[in-house]
Amino acid sequence: MKAICIKNHLKEVVGLCEKISGKNLSLPILNNILIISDNRELKFIATNLEIGIEIIIPAKIEKKGKLAVPANILSGFISSLPSDENITLESQNENLLVSTQNSSTLIKGQSSEDFPVLPKIDGKKEIEIPVQDFILGLKSVWYASSFSTIKPEISSIYIYSGKNAPIIFAATDSFRLAEKKFKHSFEDLSGVLIPLKAVVEILRIFEGREGKLKIIFDKNQIFLVLDRIKFISRLTEGNFPDYQQIIPKKFVTDVILEKNLFTNALKTASIFSGKLNEINILVGGDDGLVTLQTSSADAGEHTGNIPAKVTGDELKMSFNYKYIFDCLPHIPSSKILLRFSGPAKPLVITGVDDNSFQYLAMPLSGV
Repeated sequence: MKAICIKNHLKEVVGLCEKISGKNLSLPILNNILIISDNRELKFIATNLEIGIEIIIPAKIEKKGKLAVPANILSGFISSLPSDENITLESQNENLLVSTQNSSTLIKGQSSEDFPVLPKIDGKKEIEIPVQDFILGLKSVWYASSFSTIKPEISSIYIYSGKNAPIIFAATDSFRLAEKKFKHSFEDLSGVLIPLKAVVEILRIFEGREGKLKIIFDKNQIFLVLDRIKFISRLTEGNFPDYQQIIPKKFVTDVILEKNLFTNALKTASIFSGKLNEINILVGGDDGLVTLQTSSADAGEHTGNIPAKVTGDELKMSFNYKYIFDCLPHIPSSKILLRFSGPAKPLVITGVDDNSFQYLAMPLSGV
């Protein structure tokens, strides 16, 4: 193998691959990046058997071949090189010789024969969606999923659509729920569960890119393709909770207020919250205000008022302030609507001008 490429291209692709490869004591080959020079392209592959990535960069190929190289060593070395240099990659036995105009470095590699082949998807289900929308859908909900793997179905992002139905992204950890809708409709997308760990990598790899993202999936795997990048992940087995049945249909109190004012008030109040991140929210009365109250034995007490338009019953409820705060950056509206369904019942949050995003937070009990 021998190929010449631009340092900036090489740095980006190696950085993306390194995060997917990892320290695997039982299968040390997975700690490597597989480099393949073929025709006019230089291909890089990394996998941890749960997820995998294949990226192609332009290069001058002088000799075909392939080699597995430790990801962390290659990434660290490439990052240290001047950005304006062309780099020559050449295999020598099972080692990689990296040459520039002013340096020559030999990195010990491993036989490519031991490197696993990325699986192929047999399913014929395929959709295309603007990559910006797909990433926005994931970013709008992923933080609401469970970080525990005890229940894999809620440590995943649920994506579904249907004939003449919007594509919907949803996530829950049983204490809160986030849902984001887009007008795109896909009849074949009856529902897929993407593991949270894969979602984190998808955001890192595809955020900020442009174009149509091709999504191919079957019962067990999902395959994302954009330009020269291919990403594959196993799908979570199981069924996502039927969350529609827990979303309230009737509300006793509605509150409209400025998102920025509410965000800043929550930040201030959170300084004085207790170990459960608890915050008391008082709504109603004749003053047209929403009151936030927090207290802790260590920090002290705080009361803050926010001007709002309140209709309905007076209420006082306690929430984990973080569960409310997390959703606010993802509401695409300058004014937000808080909809209270009653004491000890869920709070629904959405935008006044754009309801494509909705969020449900369960109140704290016994606080």
